[in-house]
Amino acid sequence: MDLQFSPSDAVYRDLYHKANRLHWDPADVDTSRDRSDWEMLRRDYTAEQYAEQIYRLCSLFYQGEASVTRTLAPYLVAVSRLELGIAQEMFLASQLYEEAKHFDFFSRYFREVLDDDGAATGRHLTSAPQALLIDGLDSLALRLTRETDPATLRATFVEAVTYYMGVVEGMVARTGYQGVTDALASRGWMPGLCEGFRLIRRDEGRHVAYGIHCTQGLVARFPEYRALVERTFEANLANVVAIVQSFAYPHPIVDVGKLTQFALSASVRFLRPGPDPIHELDEA
Repeated sequence: MDLQFSPSDAVYRDLYHKANRLHWDPADVDTSRDRSDWEMLRRDYTAEQYAEQIYRLCSLFYQGEASVTRTLAPYLVAVSRLELGIAQEMFLASQLYEEAKHFDFFSRYFREVLDDDGAATGRHLTSAPQALLIDGLDSLALRLTRETDPATLRATFVEAVTYYMGVVEGMVARTGYQGVTDALASRGWMPGLCEGFRLIRRDEGRHVAYGIHCTQGLVARFPEYRALVERTFEANLANVVAIVQSFAYPHPIVDVGKLTQFALSASVRFLRPGPDPIHELDEA
């Protein structure tokens, strides 16, 4: 395999170098005020169930970040097997590190602020998040690992990137970040959680930009993959909407209708990105 960089690697190298420049440590996020805010929400907003809604949101991210961390390594191996270039391997290695940091942040947050070891988060894994955040990622990682035919592996990789970076990160996770802005940042509540989400959102902007550039490049070479990308989004729309709709409490802390539209628009951005998806999605 040729380990030299090619001109087409420039985007992946840029994303990799951005990851290096924008490094952050979960332990440095100041959560000192969040515990008192959490106690205030539990005490003063019992009828609205705001604390329950925030706990649900954090639970889904806790479970989701654990899942994406566990299942990303086969993508890196697939890039090597398909000889897609050392620059993509470098970026995905940085992404794996970042996914682990994201899980580390939520693990710390549950321990230090929510006074929970995360064991109870599984109760929010109803059928839709279980299927989307756990089962789907597990299945694609296994297929990437076991596939031996190069052409089938390449098609599986396109599907997997669309699912991971497009559906899970682009539609579900980024909608969650918007929800945090609407629910917490706009009210000045739980600033440590808001800061953690801001940093994670910045990282995952790069991940989605990678997914867009990677799939668009492969679709340009193999036009038949465009239908595969479209089918992957279509097949998972119902579960995406169900996850967002699970926040339709009697007194929702977010505008569920607005967030549903935000999630649905993400697939359009993935399929028809702007001229510069890196700077469009990578929020400094």
